[in-house]
Amino acid sequence: MRIKVFTAPHLHEALAKVRKDMGPEALILDRQQSKDASGSSLWHVHAALDNSNPVETAKPTVKEVKPTETRAQASPHVDATIRRLERLVEGLGNRESDSLRQALTDNAEQLAFDHLSKLGIAASHAFDMAGDFAQRKPTGSKTIRWSRRINPGQQQHTVLFSGPAGCGKSTLIAKLAAHYSMKGIRIALISTDTERMGGLDSLKAYASTLGVPFFPLNKLSDAANILRQTQSAQLLLIDSEGWSPRRDIGLRRQTGLWDAMQCTERFLVLPANMDEEDGMQLLAHHTASAMTHLAFSKLDETQKPGKIVNWSIAAGMPLGYCSFGPEVPEQMGWLTDQALTAMLSKASRDVTA
Repeated sequence: MRIKVFTAPHLHEALAKVRKDMGPEALILDRQQSKDASGSSLWHVHAALDNSNPVETAKPTVKEVKPTETRAQASPHVDATIRRLERLVEGLGNRESDSLRQALTDNAEQLAFDHLSKLGIAASHAFDMAGDFAQRKPTGSKTIRWSRRINPGQQQHTVLFSGPAGCGKSTLIAKLAAHYSMKGIRIALISTDTERMGGLDSLKAYASTLGVPFFPLNKLSDAANILRQTQSAQLLLIDSEGWSPRRDIGLRRQTGLWDAMQCTERFLVLPANMDEEDGMQLLAHHTASAMTHLAFSKLDETQKPGKIVNWSIAAGMPLGYCSFGPEVPEQMGWLTDQALTAMLSKASRDVTA
């Protein structure tokens, strides 16, 4: 039997080292937490693996299979293999979750871990956040990047919103335009969604209702003219054509237009009712369009709001606006660690009610 100690700043990182070095069959013997010379936390995981050679089994008799039989049996065989792999992956995930939960010695922290996991937060992130969540402290302050709220009253901001079709970009822009207009901020609305039939209609209608100028941005030569006409505006809000990882032609076409508008912030808008894996695929494309911030919409349309934590940490981008309803300008705000804690607490109460 081979026994080895794995050390890392976080428990889930040490467990990941165990899986990488010894595989899923490793047995966790002990977990210990200590401090290094600088006072930072360190986890030591003692793991063991049985090195005994497996007993050789007799080779099965190979039966000649006709091509027609192979084709008939291939599909159920593949399906069975996929099901076994899915069960294996699920089992590994459950094993990691159980190990992380057991490492929390406080009952309140274990309960917080359970609540965060039920909301869709990955086990490793739930482990890091459980202590603060149990004590009702701002959650995610150490694991998520946070950004300062924009202040168009002090300097001009040109803010772009991009994301998949139907993610709620136009509604969020309308909320922001109404919110800042009521504060006396001079607003201008711009849209690069000029190729799609009706793509300009909703934002143009919002602009007319609010009494703010609206400009379609179709080609590079339009940008200089729009910038001249909006010199006195304190906040320029830019809507864009929706795109997806499988069809990002519009994304590539619009990138030059965004560069010409000299955007100060570029928000990637992800709808909270989207499947988590689909959201991860979208995040993989954000580097091509130089997105700088994340925004979340439709937070009222999901039972698993914790997925935005997984997206945020995976993207490594600072958080900004969130939207959770169709009303303008209500149900919108800037995400902070306090706001995230309040949202997760409410969602947890709703789930357990």
